[in-house]
Amino acid sequence: MVIFDGKYLCVSLTKSKNYKKLLKVAREQEDFEYIPSVNVLCLLPTKNNAKLLKELGYPFDSTALPFLREKKKELPDGLMPFQKEGVLEMLKRDYNTLLADPMGLGKTVQVAVYLKMRKNAYPALVVCPASLKENWYREIKKWCGVDSVVISGTKVEKLEEAKVYIINYDILGTENKKEKEKELERRKRAKENGEPFRKAFIPTYGWCKVFEEMELNTIVGDEVQYISGEETIRARAFLQLCKNKKHSTKILVSGTPYETRTAQFYNALHIIDSKVFGSRYQFLMRYCDPIKTRFGWQFKGLSNAEELRQLISKYMIRRNKRDVLPQLPPKQRIIVYLSVTKSERKIYDEEDREFELDILQGNKKKSEQIGHIATMKKKAFEAKENACLTWIKEFIEYEGKLVVFIFHHKTYDDLMNKFGKIAVGVTGKTPTKQRQLMVDKFQNDEKIKLFIGQIEATGVGLTLTKSHATCFIEFGKTPAQHLQAEDRVDRIGQEADNIQAYYLVLPDSVDTDAMEVLNSHNSDISEVMDGKKEILFGSSDMSESILNKYKQRKKLIKSS
Repeated sequence: MVIFDGKYLCVSLTKSKNYKKLLKVAREQEDFEYIPSVNVLCLLPTKNNAKLLKELGYPFDSTALPFLREKKKELPDGLMPFQKEGVLEMLKRDYNTLLADPMGLGKTVQVAVYLKMRKNAYPALVVCPASLKENWYREIKKWCGVDSVVISGTKVEKLEEAKVYIINYDILGTENKKEKEKELERRKRAKENGEPFRKAFIPTYGWCKVFEEMELNTIVGDEVQYISGEETIRARAFLQLCKNKKHSTKILVSGTPYETRTAQFYNALHIIDSKVFGSRYQFLMRYCDPIKTRFGWQFKGLSNAEELRQLISKYMIRRNKRDVLPQLPPKQRIIVYLSVTKSERKIYDEEDREFELDILQGNKKKSEQIGHIATMKKKAFEAKENACLTWIKEFIEYEGKLVVFIFHHKTYDDLMNKFGKIAVGVTGKTPTKQRQLMVDKFQNDEKIKLFIGQIEATGVGLTLTKSHATCFIEFGKTPAQHLQAEDRVDRIGQEADNIQAYYLVLPDSVDTDAMEVLNSHNSDISEVMDGKKEILFGSSDMSESILNKYKQRKKLIKSS
């Protein structure tokens, strides 16, 4: 007779026919007891154990039936303590969640394990940037033990049945042109009649429509800053999908879930809980520091920050990188002022004088001046290119492996011509499947000393911890790109004693202006997410700020 003692199912093994099989099953469990003096085996009161006992011919005490439960799933080995906490916290919740750990803490791993552990998690859809699809495929296969269907291309085809589907934001939806024309006409009539109008989402088709008709239990949105734009196709498609799948659990993932303006956070929060965060207008007026101008309302700031932070905290999981990974070495940003020859300096100075004269004479509109900053960046690099190559060569010789970030494809070609035998790299033109091969080669091949990454193509999804240093020889468009790029080495797996981010700068040039913008950018993100206002790299285009710094340095305008 099987007896339930309040904690265990107790089985007498005396003269039992199948006791060896039962003992074998018991030894596979972590929590069981064997009492040799009375030859009694004590098993957990799970439904699986009850079924096994009946199959082996043991009479069952019916009083135990109400206490039977499903076997508790154990978290897989290989997770770090804070990752286990993140998974358990997501499992404990029965509502949508924003996983907002900083870059380098393994957010993809945590979500993959969550899908494995959660009851009825499948079918699941993962929507992410195109460059991260292969990474998601690998992590789901590793942690969930299932192959995913990775979708490429906008052409809608019949999908094979799967537990997980992976697609990138840019191909999720396509515009309904007829509905768009109707919407534009409606806006035009409202403007002509002097009537207010509200922007409406234009229905999307393509894969979005396919997944709307499919039963999805979980929707994962990775790097949700990709849907911060109110009217972009990818934002409309993802919002529409989430709206129509309101009963599916949404897991949104990003260390920087919005850009510098708090208004850009609304789309993600609307998906998380549309009732709590209200309409877009309500959100903007309450939390985005509304300023009325003669052209209408502007929402560029942050208001009621503490209130918003408290609202978000219920739905957000966020840990400080150095708190959960105290073993990570400190990170230092270092500006290297390069020495160049007179002839090299002349390359930049000639363009510089012409630009300064155009501003003084008013030959260029402000928009043209901002556009000209890109030209100034190119000239700065042309002037310092030889000095950059020398610096990289010496670093590799004395320090070891190095990750170099560039902006223009021509720069990539120049570096490959110089260091091709000891270098690998990734640009926007690199096929998705080849990206990881380049990373693996840099990580595992001692002969490969240099990784060259185009900053816009390699800012997310790559782990390059075999180097302790990043080097920027060209500047990107946004401060956030630099922060994300720095974190390619500042992440789990880094074993160096220190981490450096070098910025190779041409003195007294647009480079110095860009560096000043990077190091003085106040971001509202920290105040909303962490409850403190600090200097961070933000995500907005910094060209206008660089232009203002340039004018201040040239004394064309007064310093603020």
